[in-house]
Amino acid sequence: MTVSHDRIRTATELAEEFARLASQDAYGPAGATALLQAVLAQPLDWLDEQYQERPDDRDWMLYPLHRSPDQRASMLVVVFAPGVTAPVHDHGSWAVIGIYRGRERETWFRRTDGGATPGTAQLVADRTFVNPTGSVHLVPDGTIHTVEALDGVDAVSIHVYGTDIVTQDRSEFDLETGRVQPYRPPVTERAAD
Repeated sequence: MTVSHDRIRTATELAEEFARLASQDAYGPAGATALLQAVLAQPLDWLDEQYQERPDDRDWMLYPLHRSPDQRASMLVVVFAPGVTAPVHDHGSWAVIGIYRGRERETWFRRTDGGATPGTAQLVADRTFVNPTGSVHLVPDGTIHTVEALDGVDAVSIHVYGTDIVTQDRSEFDLETGRVQPYRPPVTERAAD
C-alpha cells in the first residue's frame, strides 16, 4: 500500500488511512510499518495537540485512534512522562511502534522457566535499544517488553496492533516476584476532529 505523505495532516486522517489498511485481507505488520514510516517521515508537526497531552498527575496516556469492529486491528497514540517506565507486559499480538516525538528505551525479556507454572514467569532482559524520533519497529507477537521515556520530555508514539488492544487479554509481569497478572491499562477517548 502506498501512502501519500501530504494526505495525512491530522489524527483523524491517519485513523481513516489506517481503517482502509486494516480492512484489507492482507492487513499485517508490513502494511502498518509502511504507513507509520510514511507519516513519520513528514517534517510537519501534524499530530493534533489533544493527542500529545498528558496531565501532570498521569504517568502516561493512551488515546485510541481506531479500533476495527472485527477486533483485528487498532491504533493508539501513547504519551509517556519523562523517566516513566511502563510495566513489563505483552500484547497478545504483533505491534508496530513509531516514535512521533522524543526517544524511548525499550527492553525485551526472555522467559527462562519455559512457562511451566501458570501465573508465574521467570524473565531475564534479552535486548535493550533506543528508539529515536521518526523510527518505526516491529514488536513480534509473544514479545514481553517495557518502555521508558528518555530525555526529560514526554515521549509520543503511535502504536498499531493486529488486535483490538483495548479489549485484548494481556499480561503484566513482576520481575521481582515472578507473578503474572492481567494487564489492561486505562485508555482516554477523544472526540474526532
